[in-house]
Amino acid sequence: MALKQELPTDVVNTPIRKRVTDLDHAGGDTGAMQVFASLKDGNVVLDGPVGCHVMPAVAVINYTDSVPYLQNVTCSELSENEVTIAGTLPVLKEKVARANVPGRQVFIVSTPVSELIGAAWTTTDEDVKGSPLFFNAQSLDDDEWMARDRSLLFLWQNRDHFVRPESAGPVPACARPSVNIVGPTYGCFNSYSDLAEIKRIVAGIGADINVVYPFEASSYDTSRLSDARATIVMYQEFGKSLAREVGLPTFYAPFGLEDTTTFVTDLGAALGLEAEAAAFVASEKKTTLAAWHDIWRSTHSDFFANSPIAIVAPPSYKDGLERYLGDELGLPISYSAYRTGPQSAPSEDVRAALCDASPSPMLIFGSINERMIIAQEKLPSRFYQASFPGAVVRRATGTPYVGYAGAVWLLQIVCEILFDTLFANLPTSYAPPQKALKPTAEIMRDGQDAAADGGKGQNSVIAWTDDAKALSEKTVKRVPFFVRVSVTKKLRAEAEKLARERGGPVDVAIVEEITAAYRPR
Repeated sequence: MALKQELPTDVVNTPIRKRVTDLDHAGGDTGAMQVFASLKDGNVVLDGPVGCHVMPAVAVINYTDSVPYLQNVTCSELSENEVTIAGTLPVLKEKVARANVPGRQVFIVSTPVSELIGAAWTTTDEDVKGSPLFFNAQSLDDDEWMARDRSLLFLWQNRDHFVRPESAGPVPACARPSVNIVGPTYGCFNSYSDLAEIKRIVAGIGADINVVYPFEASSYDTSRLSDARATIVMYQEFGKSLAREVGLPTFYAPFGLEDTTTFVTDLGAALGLEAEAAAFVASEKKTTLAAWHDIWRSTHSDFFANSPIAIVAPPSYKDGLERYLGDELGLPISYSAYRTGPQSAPSEDVRAALCDASPSPMLIFGSINERMIIAQEKLPSRFYQASFPGAVVRRATGTPYVGYAGAVWLLQIVCEILFDTLFANLPTSYAPPQKALKPTAEIMRDGQDAAADGGKGQNSVIAWTDDAKALSEKTVKRVPFFVRVSVTKKLRAEAEKLARERGGPVDVAIVEEITAAYRPR
């Protein structure tokens, strides 16, 4: 007979925490795969069952970067037989052999499954220059951003392992001071546009691009990172470790006008191009930023102080949007939180903060998680994407968030949504053309009919219950200040119209029905 084991009091009294399922990031295997697969000559073998290929290499990429699937990614397709009986190494070796073709560098990436049963690939006699490399993604411990950072550092540490084929030709020499751009990989929000803007700025100050790493590079270009004069890291989330090891002056992609001007000035000084950088800033004020001034000088900016926004995004975008939209443009930041990293806010905290904000943000920058919160909680807020995950495609190069062009684009977004919010809250009742005036006797008869109808006429006074008044006031306070007059008028008109049709006062049920009809699009 087994003895009953008493649990410690502190364990019994500890509440069970809510398990959050709307995760904002993937595992380390996804991050590593999206780095290695970005290399032009990279072939990636994921050591795991077929699902390890379907999600990160097919479904996720299709929704984020508009790539149907990555042809240079496969998986060992482990089954129960390999895991429990036959062993996983034979099937993995078969997949690696197929991927190991001339001119390609194979990267074997562990997955949660292979890490649980023990990594199968070990250093063997085949471990010679150009042979397949194994990367432990630490999927059970690291998120995708931590794995991306380690993957880039791993490539640098193995730079002597990669073979430059004769067909690649000689290394191109940069005639002018050159820079590296580190970070753009698959699955990074808006990377195509933001990369294009950084390249435009670099060219504008008279510098060359040494390597865009890893997105426009091959594995054998890794050693060329040290040939540049400076490194630009696109994201705070990853790339710092590589930049630190390369040892060049490091800069980060800027947001807004002030950041961009400082970025251009400091980068020009590091490259010995001070005069060219100053000339570029002067030229931008007359060209790219002419549109910014056109928008800023209009009536849009009058509303900014009463148009609160919220931001839930990775560090690069959260901090950048906060500095530009909040500090420079003066939009009140009602709530902001990191979406990734050790300082990220739990999803239930984000939901509570967005629901409790008064007034509610006019605009919420975030991921699909925040878009669902808006819909589920019926928040009177507009949404704009500033982070993955999300079923959104970002391939155009004319929608940057960084640099001078990004400052124009973001200002335009805010103004468009501001007017869209205003339009959505305007009264929309249609007044038909006036007919000929009725004779006095007919008007008197209509009044008598309305009185006999119990006050249901179009101009009759409708009573409001105290609860309905309180709910109406609470609802109006949740919308941005600059549209409250329109919202109040619209809510009252539609509530009283519905009350007339039902022959009673405006009660809580009517107010709830009216407000529910205006769920954000």
